Amino acid sequence: MTTWYSGRNIRLATVAGMIALAGASNAQAQSASDRLSRADANGDGSIEWQEVLDMRSTMFGRMDRNSDGVIDSKDRPNFGPGKSRFQAAFNDLSATADTNNDGQISKTEMMEAPAPMFESADTNEDGTLSPDELSAHADGSI
Repeated sequence: MTTWYSGRNIRLATVAGMIALAGASNAQAQSASDRLSRADANGDGSIEWQEVLDMRSTMFGRMDRNSDGVIDSKDRPNFGPGKSRFQAAFNDLSATADTNNDGQISKTEMMEAPAPMFESADTNEDGTLSPDELSAHADGSI
């Protein structure tokens, strides 16, 4: 019986997180890894593109703190550790998701942001990262 904390699952979750949010810092990648491992809604160990989109939608809802339909500086906490974490995540997202360079990330931009690591790991181009594809990516085989 495989437990959620088995070495293989931890390795898969780590790689999946890096794939979902390519370009994030190490701390953010670990956080993304945790989120993406929870995104495997059916628990099959594979990451489907729809699961990535669902995770992005959830992330958008959390980051759009004032519920105005965009993520921007108005959503940043005014103090505490959340301020720097938000700014780092916003900067990373803006680099790829803010396609019109207006300083805001719309939900459409978030959902359509590129995912080059997902695409490179999805070697058979079926929109699903199988456990084998995740392992190969983690091992540097691809």
